Amino acid sequence: MLTALSVGPTPPGAAAQTLAVTGATIIDPLADAPVPDGVVVMQDGRITAAGVAGAVDVPAGTPVIDASGKYVIPGLMDGNLHLFLNLDLETLIKYEGRYHEIVLEAAQLTLKTGQTTVFDTWGPLGALARARDIINAGEAPGSRIYFAGNIIGFDGPLSADFRAAAAAHVSKSFVRRTNDAWVHGTGRDLMWMTPDSVRAAIREYTGTGVDFLKYGSSSHVEMYFISFSERVQRVIVEEGHRAGMTVQTHTTSVESLDMAIEAGVDIITHGDISGPVVPIPMETMRKLVERDIAVSVLPITQRRLEALQEHNPDWVLTPYMQIARENQARMIEAGVSMLLSTDAGIKHPVLLAESPTIASDTVDQRVKLGEGHFNAMAALEELGMAPMEILRSMTSNVARAYEMEDEIGSLQPGMIADLVILDANPLEAARNYRAIHAVIKDGRRVDIDALPVAPIISVLKPDPPP
Repeated sequence: MLTALSVGPTPPGAAAQTLAVTGATIIDPLADAPVPDGVVVMQDGRITAAGVAGAVDVPAGTPVIDASGKYVIPGLMDGNLHLFLNLDLETLIKYEGRYHEIVLEAAQLTLKTGQTTVFDTWGPLGALARARDIINAGEAPGSRIYFAGNIIGFDGPLSADFRAAAAAHVSKSFVRRTNDAWVHGTGRDLMWMTPDSVRAAIREYTGTGVDFLKYGSSSHVEMYFISFSERVQRVIVEEGHRAGMTVQTHTTSVESLDMAIEAGVDIITHGDISGPVVPIPMETMRKLVERDIAVSVLPITQRRLEALQEHNPDWVLTPYMQIARENQARMIEAGVSMLLSTDAGIKHPVLLAESPTIASDTVDQRVKLGEGHFNAMAALEELGMAPMEILRSMTSNVARAYEMEDEIGSLQPGMIADLVILDANPLEAARNYRAIHAVIKDGRRVDIDALPVAPIISVLKPDPPP
């Protein structure tokens, strides 16, 4: 049941006002069942009451959104995306010093499609912080941003971990500036260090303004390599927890996953990826459940998997995706706490049009902001996840994993007033999450038709064919 709780402080950027949504079916992931003909009352950016009509008082003079026949859910979340993922040289050069504008565009694309909170797990720290602060101050619309900055143990965009070949075409100075915008002393050099030296580096990094930590238990390009020893992984986790942060890790193999579990992480990022051959053993699945470790997963539809196998069979991740679907199904069966994630960024329309693998790239895309989360929901439905669990995977499970369940992720009184109003019932079909009627963030209705406000990447047009 939806019950009254004490109301917390006004969230950043929320101006004093009241708003009510009436007539809708309230679907709260923490409730026993949907509430038909429901009412949600919001004041000063918080939910003050939620329940069936007649049991909830709407203060006189409160603006009302009549949502009769519609469905209200909490604001959606992505547990693992990258608001700045445009690593092509053109973008890196042209927008140097303006990366925060692309982050803002990305945060507006996510907000437009129902994601009121996003967790950025790799990106340029300064640009992410600047965009976050602009949004929180109410100077621009956008999803609420929490970020990790660099993946500890990885180097920057123009390095062996990402686009090393591109570095030969620009100055060494530009390469250094670009990589430094991501790394901030937490790159591959740490893999040479003793645990005490790594501890000092991580302690310094926790003071840079990041919201949580993410490190590589396995490498990014050499996915079968272990990045850090068990004792160094424990040091990273200890320092993150000492700073009051959640700690997650990037894993791409069974052994890197198991080592991260033993290190005491809170979240395994794309922990459904276990390589091209071997699925995750049930013993490891049981550890995840027993130790209450959440796993952010990268679901793709069967249609996308078949497109990859037909049109892009030699891509390194194609067999990984097949094994990942097996792992996801086993996680559902085992009761692992799963977080919907996409690894998405803004798709560059020109580069997409010129892609040699466009036949598969455009089928049920996962890594396209504003689209990938809808396809991921459909994939979880295909795998047999219960409808309410699909909702939890992008609301309450994410909030709980990031230790923010007292603020976001449900429609309980006292929570930040983030809501999505849908024209169709999401518990009947995952495709109905696309039927967005309205988005409310911090108790204010978002003008989703105006988003993104000042697009840079998403509006680019491919050249016409010759």
